[in-house]
Amino acid sequence: LLHTYTHTYTHTHTHTHSLSLSLSLMLGCQGIISKLERLKLIKKSVMDLTASHIAEIKSYTAPPVQIHKLLMSLLIVLGEDPDVVRDWFEIQVILVRTGRNSLKRRVQEYTGEQLTVATAKRAAKLLSDIDKREINGISKAAKVFYLWTSAVVDDRLSSDIYLQ
Repeated sequence: LLHTYTHTYTHTHTHTHSLSLSLSLMLGCQGIISKLERLKLIKKSVMDLTASHIAEIKSYTAPPVQIHKLLMSLLIVLGEDPDVVRDWFEIQVILVRTGRNSLKRRVQEYTGEQLTVATAKRAAKLLSDIDKREINGISKAAKVFYLWTSAVVDDRLSSDIYLQ
């Protein structure tokens, strides 16, 4: 009788643990899928930006601090040297690149593999100084770049898993 009870308890406990693990894994997968879908939608918004949207940001001779910090964050996530993008003129040069080096193409081809935790933290610090409501009111491009950069940085800091 004791053997039967022990076997039944062990089987039920193991089955319950297995079910719990499966449910946890499934919820984790749903979370990853949600993040990927969000990133895909935001990336599409970046791709929908026109040259005039980007030119609007580039046209600032002395941009609002929020815009400068946003572009610094975006560009260091894309692999630019943080010391170079402190200079607004250098950011303007990067914004006018075309072809494979264009900002939109770099976002489109971005996989996140090159983003280190240290760089993501540096970008997050810049983003934390930005008032999202203010960015939304400045320009469509600023809003979209803020959403994309925030999503990529949050994703990197919350997980080391990258799926393309």
